[in-house]
Amino acid sequence: MSKQGKHHYIPIFYLKQWVGTDQRLCEFKRRYHGIAPRRVYPDMTGYIHGLNTIPGLPPEHAQYLETHFLSATDTYASRALRILLGDGPWRFTDHERSGWSRFITSLLLRNPETVERMKVVAIDTLKAARSEIEESYAKNRLPTNPPTYDEYAAQNSPNPAGRVAAILLQNIIDSPKIGQHIINMRWRVFKTPPSYLPFLSSDRPVVMRNGMNNPDSQIVMPISPHHAFAATNTAEAENLLLQIAKENTLVQQVNERVVAQARTLVFGEVDTAHGFVVDHFGKQYIADPLDGPSPFETARTDGDNRNI
Repeated sequence: MSKQGKHHYIPIFYLKQWVGTDQRLCEFKRRYHGIAPRRVYPDMTGYIHGLNTIPGLPPEHAQYLETHFLSATDTYASRALRILLGDGPWRFTDHERSGWSRFITSLLLRNPETVERMKVVAIDTLKAARSEIEESYAKNRLPTNPPTYDEYAAQNSPNPAGRVAAILLQNIIDSPKIGQHIINMRWRVFKTPPSYLPFLSSDRPVVMRNGMNNPDSQIVMPISPHHAFAATNTAEAENLLLQIAKENTLVQQVNERVVAQARTLVFGEVDTAHGFVVDHFGKQYIADPLDGPSPFETARTDGDNRNI
């Protein structure tokens, strides 16, 4: 994880896979005058200052989500990524396998838009529970405690909404149900020759088809310009991806989805994909993970089942 308040929602270790000989990658960013490419170092993109900070708390608590939970997630995920990019056979530790599963989930949730949405959900949750909290405080208050819950919170528990939002984010990313399901899926890495068009990435790099819990569910994510990670529930769903790869349309399909899902940023090795990025940028709206059905309940889509 980065320091000095730069909270990377697209981690540096992941972005490094797209760097060139100049140790930079191409960032395509939505700006007021259009989508402009520029070459940047991995620590210069995919971050917001203080994104995961909880204001009003002591530093060790205010930065806990960033410096402890997400840092541990990314540490084990970076080790898993090195294994996935290797020739195999894969030999993961339990920490690395669960770290990779947690990393995939985190990429659905740690972006600025969802983090802000978490804060709104936390505020609404506390408002709904307000009377119950006050009644509980009045019933259990010690003689040495302040007379009201507001006074107690101001002294001992500042910014409860910020803490609830951080706990909510951590609990979803660390969900045993989601994590174990991803671990139990069929994992595969698709590798393309250097002569192929490269995979792109974005601030929404995880492509999901039919949620996670259906027989034909697919999770696909670029992990380098010439590698894409895939997880499926059945041999049939995996074979479908193999067929797409044999038809030489996997890169095209993945790139279309990854770029169409983007909100602000797309990443590549070089700027040769500028026209493609402009044509597809943000064309597919991805619902807020906190709204609507969970990935386990996502309805199946109609159409050509050869498309991811």
